[in-house]
Amino acid sequence: MPAKRATSKATSASSSLSSTPLVNALLLVFAVGSGVLTLFTRGRLSWPPTQLLTSLYTVAGFLAMIGPIVLHRRESSEVALGELLWMAGGLVVWVFDLASLARGEFSITAWSTPLGYQPMGLTILAVLLTAWRCRVAGANWSWTNITGWILGLFWVGMAAYTLLPARVFGVAMR
Repeated sequence: MPAKRATSKATSASSSLSSTPLVNALLLVFAVGSGVLTLFTRGRLSWPPTQLLTSLYTVAGFLAMIGPIVLHRRESSEVALGELLWMAGGLVVWVFDLASLARGEFSITAWSTPLGYQPMGLTILAVLLTAWRCRVAGANWSWTNITGWILGLFWVGMAAYTLLPARVFGVAMR
């Protein structure tokens, strides 16, 4: 009998270790760090930031890539609308990346942003409207829900910006 208890304690300890906030924080730091490193290696980081929206779009793509991993690991079974937006955005990025690998395109330069501003934003807008219409929105205001809302509204905003005529605000996307 003592062996059974030790096994169950070890199993619960390993499962609680995999769902700790520390692992989530490391995943987030890795995603943001990868985005900044990508921008740095491409020479897109400068002061003053002339390509701020494009840079934020790249970092948002890296955050989207870890979204399905973080949300799969969470303990709550209730799904909030922001989490759905983050999950959908991440799955869109992963599916397009895997499709390019299946086609044999190993030298793709934009792993975190396989879709442009408009297709990504309009896809997230479709997910947002569908989930809102189906009343998927939960009242859970966790950090994952807020992160999903921020990413989702950013993508939709970028798509809306591309639909405006050029030079409306005097800011170019580049």
